[in-house]
Amino acid sequence: MESPFTFYGFYVYCCNKIWKHQIMEHIRCLKFILILMLVTLNSCGLFIEGYKDYSAAKKYYKERSYHNAALYSFKSLKQNARNRKALVLFESSYKLAIEEHMMNIVDLQSIEDGSKWPELFYKYNDLQKLNDALLALEPIIKIELNYHMDIPSKDYEDDLERIRPLAAEFYYAEGLEYGRVKSKESQKLAAKAFKSSMQFDSDFKNSNELYNKARSAALITLLVLPFEGDDNLVDYIRDRTMMAQTSSSKEFLQVLTRDQLSTILLERNLVQAGITGNNYLEIGELSGADHILSASLTIAHRPAETISVKDINQEKEIVIREEKYIDEEGLEKINKIKKKVRAYVDHHKKSAESNLRLLYRITDINNGSVVYSGSVKSSAKFFHEWATHGGDKKALSSKYKSLVRKQEKFAPSVSELNLKAAKTLPEKLMDKISKHYYN
Repeated sequence: MESPFTFYGFYVYCCNKIWKHQIMEHIRCLKFILILMLVTLNSCGLFIEGYKDYSAAKKYYKERSYHNAALYSFKSLKQNARNRKALVLFESSYKLAIEEHMMNIVDLQSIEDGSKWPELFYKYNDLQKLNDALLALEPIIKIELNYHMDIPSKDYEDDLERIRPLAAEFYYAEGLEYGRVKSKESQKLAAKAFKSSMQFDSDFKNSNELYNKARSAALITLLVLPFEGDDNLVDYIRDRTMMAQTSSSKEFLQVLTRDQLSTILLERNLVQAGITGNNYLEIGELSGADHILSASLTIAHRPAETISVKDINQEKEIVIREEKYIDEEGLEKINKIKKKVRAYVDHHKKSAESNLRLLYRITDINNGSVVYSGSVKSSAKFFHEWATHGGDKKALSSKYKSLVRKQEKFAPSVSELNLKAAKTLPEKLMDKISKHYYN
């Protein structure tokens, strides 16, 4: 017969195990609820309609950019008209923006020459945007909040129509003034002025005709020399650069392509005269080129290297089996038997990198002076990490479980990495060149 003491001890042991198990489950549950609450509180703004625009409006208001604050609070209210804080922000920033614009208009009106007209047009246009926002918002707020905004509206279309031809006339006269000087730079300024005139009135006098004439006179023809450096790369970059011209960059710049150079040689029978595609000064003069672009490429390549951290200890308590038992209420329960398992990990990281730098110079073909110079950079990186392990795989963290499933990869060759880096250089180079000629 079993002693009462032994039976009682076993009973207390079971009760303690059950109690501890329930406490642990309760703690885990509380942790989950707490984390869920924190995530919800931190991200709840993301689910409120108009919250992003409202945040932007508050930022602009703090920076005293009242015009933008009014427009962004308007955008927020269009999405969520019940946000009373956004409504208060709109009313406040709207009034301050109107006041600021009117003060600027008074200052501009005191200017005696015609330069005031474009700026006045922009100010009245800003006022009209605010008024349009107010008119669009009033019925929405009335329906959603049964609230009437005590802000008077005012239409500024008459002011805009009055100022529009005066602004166009200012730029038109500016274009005529620049156009009197025959230099390419002055003609470019004339073309820009006539273009600005047409932005106010597309049919203003003969602005379009004068724009085309000035633009043609301002056009720079650019001859691109072979680049110095790795032959395969520089040929690729040069060809792509000549193809990368955008419609905006073509306004004042014409790049001679490889095909155009070949056509010049053929049409003028220059090959028989001993002039080839390498006689760029002669071709430049014959083609009417104004500037010559030269460039040199430097490469800094870091070969593939692997860094390994070895014998990283991993330890975890896992369930090895489950045992059923009957609690004091006669209910069947499961007791999870656990043990600690261990493993070690070797973590490997392999990387390589190529950095390209293209130095360029644009020279005036007539006097040999350097017109523009600069550089563009690009890079390409390779990175791969994986892991190997020993011991019980069950001990691995989720990070290393993922990494041990990966295999070592070969790094790209030097030429592959260089070519990858070179792909972005042509557009970067043409973007800088285009800005030189447009500004």
